[in-house]
Amino acid sequence: MPSATTPAPDATLPTAVAGLPQRRLRALGTEVVVIGQRAEAAAAELQRLEALLTRFRPSPLTTLNAEGRLSPAPPELIEALRHALAVASDTGGLITPLILPALRWAGYRNAWPAPAEPQPGDPPATADWREVRLDDAAIHLPEGAAVDLGGTAKSWIAVRCLQQLLGEALIDAGGDVISRSPETAAIDVARPRGGEPLQVLLPPGTWGVATSGVLARSWRGGHHLIDPRTGRPAQTRFVQVTAIHPDLRRAEVLAKLALLAPLAPALTGASVLIAFDASGGVWRLGDDGVWGQA
Repeated sequence: MPSATTPAPDATLPTAVAGLPQRRLRALGTEVVVIGQRAEAAAAELQRLEALLTRFRPSPLTTLNAEGRLSPAPPELIEALRHALAVASDTGGLITPLILPALRWAGYRNAWPAPAEPQPGDPPATADWREVRLDDAAIHLPEGAAVDLGGTAKSWIAVRCLQQLLGEALIDAGGDVISRSPETAAIDVARPRGGEPLQVLLPPGTWGVATSGVLARSWRGGHHLIDPRTGRPAQTRFVQVTAIHPDLRRAEVLAKLALLAPLAPALTGASVLIAFDASGGVWRLGDDGVWGQA
């Protein structure tokens, strides 16, 4: 079972990957580090997938959003959207790929760091994710809908790219980490307001560490985490949550869900959930589903 400890100032990359080939690049709206044999191939795959799924420059996704349908659609876009819709189903629509109109209204219209102020008036209603139609070749969106895959695509891409790497490996996408190691791996979790990081010890095997928060991508009048129940930036108990799970895709979902609904039954049974409140207090979700200060 993963464990969180007090800060370790000498925390470094896991020994198993420290001497392996590395590739650093700017992608997915953040700094990405790919470590392992075939790092170049994994980085190239990451860039290829991002080009298909981005909303910030012309892509199959921007075509889908502009026209409301896409046929034929790239199989990777169909698969990524299927994953996002499965997440919407699992979370009762709290994490939905159809949040883009509300994101634009809140100010997140261009690639970070260029959000503007929210638009006047009320936010647009979020379309029902259950009305998306897709098959193996085509995607049809409901009227007025537009897709943003930012809530699920980063982990989906990282998991696919890990398959390109041989043996011990690690991908760090702006703090969302997937690690495959035969030994204990020490991963640092940055505190939302700075200071010494919290160190997470991962047992041997494959683990995902995902962090979601409302401070890093915020601007006057808003931030990037939209509550689809209101269409507005979420009002949250915590300012940052880190989730640890053998599947990074699941960890990403748990971290966001804990911000939007910290008492959601789906959170119980997660490997580890660590949260920070606005004053810097550290919380951990117990096996009984109750948050307690760590």
